[in-house]
Amino acid sequence: MTQLPAEFTKAAYDWAIKLEGVGHSSPVLWGEQLFLTINSDDGKDRRIESYDARTGKRLWKWSAPLEEHNLHKHNNFASSTPVATANAVFAVWGSGEKTEAVALTHDGELIWKREWPSFSSDHGFGASPIASNGALVLHTDSVQARVSQVIGLDLKTGETIWEVERKTTGEDEKHLTAYNTPTTVKINGQEMVIVLQTNDGWKGLDPATGELIWSHPGAYTMRSVGSIASEDGLLFATFGSGGNGKQGTALRPGTEGPPELLYELGIKDGLGYVPTPLIHNGLLYLWGDGGVLTCRDAETGAEIYRERVGGNFFSSPVITDGKILCGSRDGELIAVRLGPKFEILGRSRLVSGMNATPAIANNRLYLRTDTHLISIKGK
Repeated sequence: MTQLPAEFTKAAYDWAIKLEGVGHSSPVLWGEQLFLTINSDDGKDRRIESYDARTGKRLWKWSAPLEEHNLHKHNNFASSTPVATANAVFAVWGSGEKTEAVALTHDGELIWKREWPSFSSDHGFGASPIASNGALVLHTDSVQARVSQVIGLDLKTGETIWEVERKTTGEDEKHLTAYNTPTTVKINGQEMVIVLQTNDGWKGLDPATGELIWSHPGAYTMRSVGSIASEDGLLFATFGSGGNGKQGTALRPGTEGPPELLYELGIKDGLGYVPTPLIHNGLLYLWGDGGVLTCRDAETGAEIYRERVGGNFFSSPVITDGKILCGSRDGELIAVRLGPKFEILGRSRLVSGMNATPAIANNRLYLRTDTHLISIKGK
């Protein structure tokens, strides 16, 4: 159990370091080691960096040349969050007209590197990789080739275990690309990877083989940017554009046959677009890009409250000891009471705006702002 403050000032920082570059990727931890990706200020290279999570000391950095590609005005070349396992850290990103995946030891030594040609996207790279049942699961997309794939790689060797094409039958090339990060769930003892993309809808895949377990096509016309929320076999995701969520779907899948469609939400229902929804103890929390927080019954979709917290958000909310925390692009971390009763517990001014999602480990709160990496220690 953490005991992190609901409100704090700079005096509460355990440590804070100025980052040498930019990035929206979130910090990830394994034990007392922290990893993040960063794009150099001059735009010539991109790095994976490791820090001692107790002291903030940088342990090592691994860099690779960067070839620029098309980006949304709010995106950058270090927006994809790495994933760590007991033996390695993995990063996936776009570079020029290719997708790259790299695996490093916890000491910063290269284990393997893979490339896929013809990457292209109207908004740039967004989806992060996940590790599931021995596989690194990632997206790669090509507008020119009109091919979009989900790929499973062997974590140890980088060799391809399986590939699944995300079919795109429509003419709108904007929806070839997957921007949200896959998730893993266990249904009736069976582990599955859930992926989602506008034109191809939902897929539940076996992470060991890529075999299709179930699918749900939906009727989507917007991008899914925030990642898939899940709890006890219930899934929820949003779709949107222009800074607003406009479609939302709740599913309850099984291990065979199509999933149960629980409900769908629309533009008037308080959906977020970029921030990932949260499901906790049967409640669905929708933290909107424009600073409105909506709480709903996760099983039925019924609204419990809708309240304005203020600010603008790309970061996703996280939960710790009875609080929901979310950092704003305006440079404020807001703490809201967890549960069906809305209450703002604290507002903390940060050194700069925040796009990355907070990380919580070792009884510490780790914040990656536009300029700094910060640690705040609990009691």
